[in-house]
Amino acid sequence: MNIQPNVPAAAAAHGPERPLTGVRVLAVENFVAGPFASMWLADAGAEVVKVESPEGGDFARGSAPLKRGEDGATQSLSFLRSNRNKKSVALDLKSADGKRIYTQLACEADIVLENLRPGVMDRLGIGYSALREHNPRLIYVAISGFGHADVMPSPYTDHPAFDIIGQALSGLMYRPERQDDRPTYLGFSMSDLQGGILAAQGALLALYQRERTGVGKKVDISLYDASLVQNEISVAMYSANRKPAPPGLHAVTAPFGSFRASDGYIVIAVLGEHIWQRFCDVIGKPDLLDDPRFQDGVARCANSDALNPHIDAWLHTRTRAEAAGALREGGVPASAVNDIADVFACPHVAARQMLMTLQDPLWGPVQVAGNPIKMSDVPEPEAGLPPRLGQHTDSVLGDWLHLDARQLETLRASKVI
Repeated sequence: MNIQPNVPAAAAAHGPERPLTGVRVLAVENFVAGPFASMWLADAGAEVVKVESPEGGDFARGSAPLKRGEDGATQSLSFLRSNRNKKSVALDLKSADGKRIYTQLACEADIVLENLRPGVMDRLGIGYSALREHNPRLIYVAISGFGHADVMPSPYTDHPAFDIIGQALSGLMYRPERQDDRPTYLGFSMSDLQGGILAAQGALLALYQRERTGVGKKVDISLYDASLVQNEISVAMYSANRKPAPPGLHAVTAPFGSFRASDGYIVIAVLGEHIWQRFCDVIGKPDLLDDPRFQDGVARCANSDALNPHIDAWLHTRTRAEAAGALREGGVPASAVNDIADVFACPHVAARQMLMTLQDPLWGPVQVAGNPIKMSDVPEPEAGLPPRLGQHTDSVLGDWLHLDARQLETLRASKVI
């Protein structure tokens, strides 16, 4: 199906064709969830315009670690991670002229994406209910901690939220293996990233449906919801048994986790009785197949204290490479456990171009995670540097709204841009 954006398809005639070439995205975003969502849309060819306050812009611009140039300008490593291939417009959304210009930009956009607190854009008079009156085809994607009340209310709607809140409320912090009863933060922005993935997916679903209806819609993503779906196996198991699974263990199978070899750790993933039989053959323990304690995955999980010594004894004399190689050869999924330095040396990561190098003037060459969506006949996204604050204000307002130099200077003098 040929998605028709608001701008002519001829605008996409330059360079290799990408799936979202010609689609315009207006982003009002901070930190991680919103910026990653819009960055993935930019990687796919969308023209992403990041609307930022002239007073500092995206909060991630000021987040440590920072490097400062001789001219006093700074670059945040956090900002580098999630803002490639975008344009930046510095616009005061609290001013009357700023709101007017933003509304005009939204009339030219296919997608608006924001991750501010619910109600902020509405109080400014530039939320979904106002913008759709001007552009009924507009797709409005909102990411927040607990969702927007106009789509599906939550008693937590007004609560502040960062990534760790989603991890905490969804039960995920009780899933990792740990040494005591203290819940464990997973160590990365999992809720934000999943929220960004779902926001991008929701935008594409709405874009696809718009082709049939001609009408846009609001897409409402909650970080709590995004986290909860990643804990779905715990939800199902607790519903059936009213008993939480032990931390660090798969809820329905074993062995499934990390085990120590002679030179480090490997993971073993036995899922299904056919793989359990292969596993017993590889480690030379076919008698385990007749042990009633290990009759199925749930039983093995409950009796892992009896099962693990057999595994440990087999691994004790084998290196990671030897053990994982033998298991894979026997049809059992297994691999070494990589630390981040191992990832940088991994041949798969190199072959799949999953490290992208940004040539930043202050940081020098910085490698960031590449785009995981690979498509036939679509080139890899460029490693375009994130924009400087307001770098594209004049060009975007000129291209999208046809403002001339005199009008731009008037707006600049009044500090609207």
